[in-house]
Amino acid sequence: MSKIFNTGSMKELWLVSYPMMVNFLSLSAMLFIDRIFLSWYSEKAMSASVTSGTLSWAFICGVMTLAAMSEVFVAQYNGAKKFKEIGKPVWQMIWLCLFSFALFIPIALFVSPYVFPADTQPLENSYFQFFMYTGPFFCINSAIAGFFIGRGYPKLIQWMAVISNVINIILDPILIFGIGGLIPSFGMMGAAYATLTGTLVQAGVVFYVFWKKKYDKEFGTRDYRFDKKVFKACLKIGAPPAVFIMIELIGWTMFYVMMRGISDQHIFVAGICQSILILFFFVGWGLEKGCVALGGNFIGQKRPELLKRVLKSSMGILAIFGALLAVFFLVFSEPLVEWFFHSPLAASENTSGITMSPEVMTETKLLIQTSLYLIFFYLLLESIRMALNGLLTAAGDTMFLLIAGTVSLWLFYFVPTYFIVYLPKGSILTAYVIQIIYAVLAALIVYARFAKGTWKKKTLIEEESSSEQISTIENFPRNPFHSTVDKQPTNATQDDTTHE
Repeated sequence: MSKIFNTGSMKELWLVSYPMMVNFLSLSAMLFIDRIFLSWYSEKAMSASVTSGTLSWAFICGVMTLAAMSEVFVAQYNGAKKFKEIGKPVWQMIWLCLFSFALFIPIALFVSPYVFPADTQPLENSYFQFFMYTGPFFCINSAIAGFFIGRGYPKLIQWMAVISNVINIILDPILIFGIGGLIPSFGMMGAAYATLTGTLVQAGVVFYVFWKKKYDKEFGTRDYRFDKKVFKACLKIGAPPAVFIMIELIGWTMFYVMMRGISDQHIFVAGICQSILILFFFVGWGLEKGCVALGGNFIGQKRPELLKRVLKSSMGILAIFGALLAVFFLVFSEPLVEWFFHSPLAASENTSGITMSPEVMTETKLLIQTSLYLIFFYLLLESIRMALNGLLTAAGDTMFLLIAGTVSLWLFYFVPTYFIVYLPKGSILTAYVIQIIYAVLAALIVYARFAKGTWKKKTLIEEESSSEQISTIENFPRNPFHSTVDKQPTNATQDDTTHE
């Protein structure tokens, strides 16, 4: 069965978004906990995971974003009640993930030695190569998740993300520090092994459910044949956001390289702030997925006017989130920062190569707390942009998001940071002020596009033809393929949450 959306209300958006928020919170918590354990193990290991980890996730997230386009197609098919077509785009994105080994393996073999030379940056080199060799396994989760999210039933994804995170939490201290006489200490790589293990369990269970016979009967989930037309249609819509996320994360990698070039304190502060920032991005990420799901369904129903209602609902959710986050940062910012300093290695003369006298440690803690207050505003502004991005993505207006996002990121943030902070070796607080200015301008640009309504020209459904053909990106229809709408039973709107 599939869920049919009707109003775009805050309640409707919340019911779709909150399971995905839990999913992303679980992923964010996984990275956050990795960073905490690594900071206890060695500040140098934690800082190395920031630079190499950010770059590795640039490539992984690029393919993940492309694979997640299965959600857009599933949502539009669901809204148009073309349920038997739903399995096709999911399988095409699974094939994409398998093909991506041809991308990740050469990067591991040929790019890694130049970016992170093994003789001078051995930690970064090993960490980056590991995630390149295993990258496709992380991406497959996104492809299959589209089947559940696009239909409005993301709870399986939610709970499997939680289970995956629990596995990571259990394995992290065991694999990073080891157990005397039983399990050796893998250090920084132990965090990578734990993350992969949790991800493989999650992907295995989700695929098992997706493969069930009852879903194949209604949605064609066992139709694993490679379909060139469907594959190309997914690429046309997914390539721009995939390229943008890669450019964005590569840019962030350069930012952390700049911070490392200024001082050890800069990169350490930036690393902790990034870890905390990622922890709270779950609301924006989940809300973006909810906007894609509802927006895609309304477009499939030929009701694009409801996307404005979805935007209004998203602002209501973010207002509540902002109030709660403000209270949290005011009350808990200090203990949150302290978690990164509980290791005796944080004291002076530690083995990590980063010297912290008591005076420097106190100064660093204060610097991190002040940075967090600035990050609060950046986080809210980015969450607003994510909601807008979700609606434009649902409409297929992804090329604009690529161009506007890339220009904004480099023109308003990375270039000013280079000249104003990096060259004169300025304060990291200045970098975060620039970050807020960038977030304001980037959100305004995306809102102007949404308000102008240009995206509506890409979503007008053409008259259904008797033969199935793929539409072009320039005339992307509410339902991506021209075919006669399949007749579905009248009970298609029944809640099948228990079956998911």
